[in-house]
Amino acid sequence: MIITDDSTALSLYESGKLDFLTDLSTLDLKKLAGNHELKKYPYLKTGYLGFAVNKFPLSNPAFRRAIAMAIDKSKLGEIMHGGQQAATSFVPPGMMSYSKSLGLPFNPALARAELRKSGIEGTSSIQLEMILPNWAKPMILAQYIQNELKKNLGLEVSLQPYDHKTFRAQVDMHQYPLFEGSWSADYPDPDNFLSLFLGSSGNNRTTWKNEKYDDLVLNGRSVQNKKIREKIYYDVQKILLEENAVIVPLYYEPNMALVRSKVQGLELNPLNYLLLKKVSIGK
Repeated sequence: MIITDDSTALSLYESGKLDFLTDLSTLDLKKLAGNHELKKYPYLKTGYLGFAVNKFPLSNPAFRRAIAMAIDKSKLGEIMHGGQQAATSFVPPGMMSYSKSLGLPFNPALARAELRKSGIEGTSSIQLEMILPNWAKPMILAQYIQNELKKNLGLEVSLQPYDHKTFRAQVDMHQYPLFEGSWSADYPDPDNFLSLFLGSSGNNRTTWKNEKYDDLVLNGRSVQNKKIREKIYYDVQKILLEENAVIVPLYYEPNMALVRSKVQGLELNPLNYLLLKKVSIGK
């Protein structure tokens, strides 16, 4: 059954007309906390804040680093209610080259130092715009980021929510300096995440291009030694997340689903494939 409205879908589940429901809204997840039929499945997915580096002042790497270190990601699970964990590397846990040591740490003092280092004066007059889909979860996340940047850097961020089709079109046209993004694995390899930001990638909405980054990612595809390949992807993420701060990994997110108690053996694998081979339906 294809149901576009979250509240209608949940009502159908609660009335017994559905046995399995995914894509739960943030508000529904908050309401369902403690429900024994709410299941958590591993998912290779990372949510991030993206920068359109062709837009001033996001064209300045120090300014981007300031933003990255001004957001306390440890509270995201608490405000989004979907089992989110603070992200460090762009490659999620469970995959080669995931690392807790990657990424810029939350540190408001260092963030302010990077802001001064950027040489961008009169920050109170800078109006940053963030584009996002007009759903509850992206809006809650955007409002949190908006508050963090105001509190820790004194930056004003205006939010521009759009329906999904318009949001995608605007992001593709690089119209806004800040945008919300996420990526989930099509195949369980770091290349699937890191090739996103190749200069030639159609999924690279940042407009950023870096020859060294591109060479490392492309060469990594043919390296058969696992340790060497892992080191390549670690170095690649240092360029992406720290030296250039092109994106800010925000959270890793599991798949949350409601599964009726009578349904046994249902699995959602980390690639979000629904496996039905072992499913049985009881009374």
